[in-house]
Amino acid sequence: MRVLDEGLHAAALAVRATEGAVFLGHSADLLSCVAAFGPEATLLLQRGAAPNREVVKRALGRRAAQCASPARQVLLAPLHDGKKSLGLLQLANPSSPDRFSEHDERVLTGIARYIATSLVQTSSLRRQEGLAAHDPLTGLRNVRELNNDLTRAVNAARRSERDMALMFVDVDYLKRVNSKLGHAAGSEALKRTGKALDEAAAGVGDVFRFGGDEFVVVQKNASKESARALADHLRSHVAASTAGPMRSGGELPKITVSIGVATLRGLRHVNGQPPSDLKSRLMTTADRALFRAKDAGRNRVELATSRDDRH
Repeated sequence: MRVLDEGLHAAALAVRATEGAVFLGHSADLLSCVAAFGPEATLLLQRGAAPNREVVKRALGRRAAQCASPARQVLLAPLHDGKKSLGLLQLANPSSPDRFSEHDERVLTGIARYIATSLVQTSSLRRQEGLAAHDPLTGLRNVRELNNDLTRAVNAARRSERDMALMFVDVDYLKRVNSKLGHAAGSEALKRTGKALDEAAAGVGDVFRFGGDEFVVVQKNASKESARALADHLRSHVAASTAGPMRSGGELPKITVSIGVATLRGLRHVNGQPPSDLKSRLMTTADRALFRAKDAGRNRVELATSRDDRH
């Protein structure tokens, strides 16, 4: 929005416009007002749509700014990334005797190109930031995001009387899927498992891809009982929703998971401990509970005990 506001006001100053707006969208029917100034600004932002669809459609088909009427009181400049339309820049002098000149058209064309380039660069940066925060296979947030989120969760729990939980989730027998059906099936199993975990934890916990065949779920407002209930729900939902045909051919069998659960208040010593130590102990304790779940036969949940919290 800062890019759009600054570009709009720079354009208005350059051609001495008294009103202006920026509309974003790939076609005349999809344009929506996202920035505006002047007497009609509030109305434009509330209404959203650009006025005079046919005039707007013609303007989007051009590559340069042009006056929208013989009176030369309205200038329209398309925002284009070289392949598709991004939107439209509109400037006006409805009550001024001044009329926009051909020089103003050329100036506005250059400013519109600058705004379009800034939009593309901003969108690209956001996509890169999003990719850096998410696992490319499952789309879930990654270990870096887990570390940040877990720090906040531990600090919030220590400041309040509430507890929190961390769950280590391991996909059972993923190596068998890889060896029998191929690595594409293994990747599909991980994607479906991540989707199922995210669905089951919605509104209650945050799901992260830890790496390999492991996921982590953070429940920020939990008790041992509610954490156990969520873990059981995660386990059953994965088992119920992962089997089925694959795009590459063949059937993916039912996927099951083993889960180890640890709570912050379940650790032996919490008061006076640095958050980094508590985070590490939570993860280690949940991981040990996970190994007990796997040793006990898999497709089950184990709640950590004080014996799991050992150095």
